[in-house]
Amino acid sequence: MPAHLNPYLMLGDTARPALEFYRGVFGGEIEMRTYADVPGTPPENADRVMHSSLTTSDGRVIMAADSPEGARPPSGDNVAISVSSADRDVNQAWWDGLSAGGTVEVPFVEAPWGHRFGMCIDKFGIRWMVSDDE
Repeated sequence: MPAHLNPYLMLGDTARPALEFYRGVFGGEIEMRTYADVPGTPPENADRVMHSSLTTSDGRVIMAADSPEGARPPSGDNVAISVSSADRDVNQAWWDGLSAGGTVEVPFVEAPWGHRFGMCIDKFGIRWMVSDDE
């Protein structure tokens, strides 16, 4: 049985809109559980996302959750999510979607090694690298 490596994003209180945004970029289906599923959760926390996942149409999985109430969302700049495809149009669509409303660090252009490559931080603070496969 193959192993899986999936990004799990801790997003303060933006897990729901983030996964909806990523579904708009990558397509697929979202599964979501909220803290309302946990007995004894205070009503003001019931809509917070306890666990969610987006399974894209091509089988990629991105998971996310809201940080616990009152906790600062984790932050760090030592991780990036890299996506690539042999389909240049798909890569362009991913780039256009992920970079919309975010910060472009490296424009998505032909790189010295002969493929397009770009880096951006999306509007939820997640760093992405998009590149063409050969």
